[in-house]
Amino acid sequence: MKRVKIEVKNSRVNEDPIEVVYWGYREMTEGVDRLSYDESALTGMEGVHTQIKVSGEEITLVRTGNIQATMVFRENHRDRLVYKMEVGSMSMVLDTEKVSVWREGRQMRIYIRYKLEIAGDSFEQNEMTIHVIEKIGQDQVNPS
Repeated sequence: MKRVKIEVKNSRVNEDPIEVVYWGYREMTEGVDRLSYDESALTGMEGVHTQIKVSGEEITLVRTGNIQATMVFRENHRDRLVYKMEVGSMSMVLDTEKVSVWREGRQMRIYIRYKLEIAGDSFEQNEMTIHVIEKIGQDQVNPS
């Protein structure tokens, strides 16, 4: 595992973007990138662990802990899921329009454009950009 800086930017139509920087880990096995980090109080998701699996042009985001959800982003794909929280659950539909993954050296960029329907409410247009930068000099890290 390698120590990485993970910059996540989420934007919704007619709202200011939300940008958060995490320190986490990146592991690559058999051509699949796995990112992991702990959410912070800034996001309102303290006590949640996030894992992102990048396999080709498919992104799977898994949250565990105080929130439990698995979201699959694949171009022209609709994913139905249940988002479980301490206060209850809600159904969601992800309608992914665009996914792109760019890798070069110690960096990776992920772009996802999707619509999100929450509990039957109308779809909202969203964009997420994830920029991953490996920390130089931290080739092997044991997260304990």
